[in-house]
Amino acid sequence: MYRLQGQDAAWLYRETLTAPMHTLKVFIVRLGPDQVLDFERVRQSVPRLLHEVPVLRQRAVPVPLGLHHPVMIEDPEFDLVYHLNRAAIPSPGGMRELEDVLAHIASHPLDQTRPLWQFGVLEGLADARVVLVQKIHHTLADGMASVNSMLRVWQSSYHNPDAEPPRWQPEPIPSNSRLVRDALVDHAKIDVGNVPKFFKALYRSVWLLKKETVKENSPNLRSRNHDVPRTAWNRALTARRSFATAQLDLAAVKSIKQHLGGTLNDTLLALTAGAVRNYLAAHNALPEEPLLVTIPVSTDERGSTREHGNATAVMLSNLHVEIADPLQRYRAICEADQVSKSELELIGRDTFGLMAHYVPPALQKRAANRAFQRQDADAEDFIPDANLSVSNVPGPREKFSALGNVVEDLYSAGPLIDGMGLNITAWSYVDSLNFTLVGCLKTLPDIRLMAEGLSAALAELQQVTRATPEN
Repeated sequence: MYRLQGQDAAWLYRETLTAPMHTLKVFIVRLGPDQVLDFERVRQSVPRLLHEVPVLRQRAVPVPLGLHHPVMIEDPEFDLVYHLNRAAIPSPGGMRELEDVLAHIASHPLDQTRPLWQFGVLEGLADARVVLVQKIHHTLADGMASVNSMLRVWQSSYHNPDAEPPRWQPEPIPSNSRLVRDALVDHAKIDVGNVPKFFKALYRSVWLLKKETVKENSPNLRSRNHDVPRTAWNRALTARRSFATAQLDLAAVKSIKQHLGGTLNDTLLALTAGAVRNYLAAHNALPEEPLLVTIPVSTDERGSTREHGNATAVMLSNLHVEIADPLQRYRAICEADQVSKSELELIGRDTFGLMAHYVPPALQKRAANRAFQRQDADAEDFIPDANLSVSNVPGPREKFSALGNVVEDLYSAGPLIDGMGLNITAWSYVDSLNFTLVGCLKTLPDIRLMAEGLSAALAELQQVTRATPEN
C-alpha cells in the first residue's frame, strides 16, 4: 500500500460524469505471416502484464473526508473480465469507422472502485490489421511514462508466453479508521516538513512574476494579457465524444522547423493554428484575438525511465489563429512560445506538483463537482481558462512489436476539461507525426474537418518555405 502524490491524485478529483480523465493509447497492428492476434491471445497474455506493471492490479482507496490523497492497494476483488473487451469495427473497416468506435470508448469513464484501466481488442480493420486500445486513467501515467512502460512491457510479455505468470498477493481494503490514522501520520511525518518548501516556491513564483511585470517594455505575461475569446467548444461538456485522427510526414514537419527556425513544438502549434483557423473561418467564427492554449511540459530529467505517475507542468501560450499570413502567424507563435517558456521557468516547473499535493483533496473535488452541477461553462459570462489543450509527446523512433506483431501506427488521445472541449495530442512514431483530436460531440460534431485541416496547414507552410530564405 502506498499513497498517491498530489499531481497523480488530482486527475481523480477533476473527474465528473461528463469529464472522464482517462487517456487512450491506440496500437494499429499489422499481422505477420502465419501470426495470430485475437482476443484469446490477449486474454492469455494479460496476467503477465499484471506482473510487469503493478499499477494495473492496484485500485485507489479514498480517505474519509478527503483528509489526504487516496492510497493504492493490490485489489482483493480484481476481476479480469471487467478489464478486457472486444468489439468489431463496422464495414468497410477504414479509419473513419475506427474513429467512431474509439469515440464510443472514450465517452465512458472508468470505474474508480477498480484498477483504473481497460484493454480492448478491435477486430475488422481493413488490410489484415488489428487494433489494441489501452484505456488508462491519467492518474496512473502521463505521456512520457506511457512511452517508457509500453516499450518494455510489450516486448517482455512476448517472451516465454507459455510460462506460468508470477503470482501477486491481494491486500485487504483498509478500514476507515486506519485510513484516517495513516493520513494524519503522513501529514505529521512527511507533509508538515515540506510545507516551508511549498510556500517558498509559491512566494518565489509570485515575487518573480511581479518583478518582471513592472519592467518597462517587458513581454512578460503577454501570453495571458488579453480576454480569452470563447469558441463553440468552450461550453459545458456532455458525456459523448467526437474523435478524429491525422497523420503527417515527420520529415516534412522537421524541414519546416529547420527552414523557418523555432522548435518542433513551435511548428506543431503553427500547424494546429492553421487547422483551427480554417475550421473557425468555415463556421464564420474567427476571433479577432489569439486563442489561449495549454501545453503540458514534462518535468522529467532527460533520459528518464519513469513508467508510471505524472511529472508535468502546464504552459500557457497564444495560438495566433487571428493572423491570416502563415509566415507572420508562424513567427508570432514562435515568439509567444518563447515568452511562455520564460514564464514557466519563473513560476518553476515543480510549483504545479507542489500545489496539487497541498491543496486539500476535498476542496479540489468540490470545485470540480460544483462547476459540473451548476453547468458554469454554459453561463453567458463564462470566460474559459484556456480554449484548448495541445500535447506533443516524442514517441518511439523505431517500430516495436506487440505480442510478436509489428505495431504499424500509434495514436494517443487525452481527456477534456469542462469548458475546454478540445484536446489535440501529437505523438511522433518512427517517421510519422500522428495527431488525435478529441472533442465534445455536441459542440464539435464535425471535428474531422479540423483534423483534415492539418494536412492543408502543412501544405501552406511548405509553400511558405519555398518562398522564404532559410534562417
